[in-house]
Amino acid sequence: MTDLLRAEGITKTYRAGNRKIPVLRGVDLRVLEGEILALVGSSGAGKSTLLHILGLLDRPDEGVVRYRDVPVSRLSAARKARVRHREIGFVFQFYHLIPELDALQNVCLGAMMLTSVAGWLGMRRRVKDRARELLGRMGLGDRLRNRPAQLSGGERQRVAIARALIADPSVILADEPTGNLDSRTSEEILDLIWRINEEDGVSFLLVTHDAQVASRADRCLRLADGVIEDGTGRPAGESARGAPGAIPGGGKEA
Repeated sequence: MTDLLRAEGITKTYRAGNRKIPVLRGVDLRVLEGEILALVGSSGAGKSTLLHILGLLDRPDEGVVRYRDVPVSRLSAARKARVRHREIGFVFQFYHLIPELDALQNVCLGAMMLTSVAGWLGMRRRVKDRARELLGRMGLGDRLRNRPAQLSGGERQRVAIARALIADPSVILADEPTGNLDSRTSEEILDLIWRINEEDGVSFLLVTHDAQVASRADRCLRLADGVIEDGTGRPAGESARGAPGAIPGGGKEA
């Protein structure tokens, strides 16, 4: 498998008054085409910060993010936005759905961000048909007109996954996608993610505290003290789909 998304020497430091708080200290990471990669680490380790940098929502102090070998973190803000909206999907622990919109409208919103008002009017019917199709795949074909408050946590996360898929991204960055769900619903969401990966070839980077999630992934990396560890002696970016073994915390060999 080839590199899809790559971080090289990523550093990030925050300021608290006169203090500097280094969070990322030269992170190197590869997401390969068609894989599911889990990223684990303690709270405050910088996992979400790294995810935001990889998703072009934040800028590193040093280093570069490459998408299909293009240094996208160095593009203009407008060009980064185009890459982010067209190539990268996002799923968050707390869904980030618009409460005033129903499920269908929330999914369509992901496509509305890609175009102008005039462009949206021209593609509206096609996008709605695609949104209905995605929600049907999520098992929500009868919940299109329900607002988030009328949906369970698992149903809200399914809407969020459909929204992430509306632009047909190559990679989805998921920050604790099962962290707000009970164990049964978490398992259902994980099964859905794995089915999307298998059927559509979408890569996933899953930030998680859950050893069960990590154990299912093709690779599992750990972020500790601002750097990536794999615990195996193998380079942290090397794929091991189908390889035996485990790292501390339950993940597959990296």
